[in-house]
Amino acid sequence: MRKSLLTAALSAALVLAGSAGPVSATTPRTVVYVTSQGLCYGSVVTPNSLPDQGPFQPLVPSTVCGVGTFMTQFGPGDVGYVGGRWVTADGKRFSCPLIGPGYAP
Repeated sequence: MRKSLLTAALSAALVLAGSAGPVSATTPRTVVYVTSQGLCYGSVVTPNSLPDQGPFQPLVPSTVCGVGTFMTQFGPGDVGYVGGRWVTADGKRFSCPLIGPGYAP
């Protein structure tokens, strides 16, 4: 249930971002914990959806970097990081780049 709620929250943020113009103080942001590095990365939620083509990384809800944040295995500089192309448990595919430098939780 919690996983569905957090996935829904990210989806809602993506919808809200659709009405935003350039990145600003009102652009939705989130934080992603990268398990291979033990670091948190900020991210800007971009208004897009991607077709089921090419590589994607799983993005799952987490509380390591705070309530309402997410987690993935690979981040910037890791083999396996695909530049912020994500897929959620419910199959939503989108891009949301990680912004460094990473920081400890």
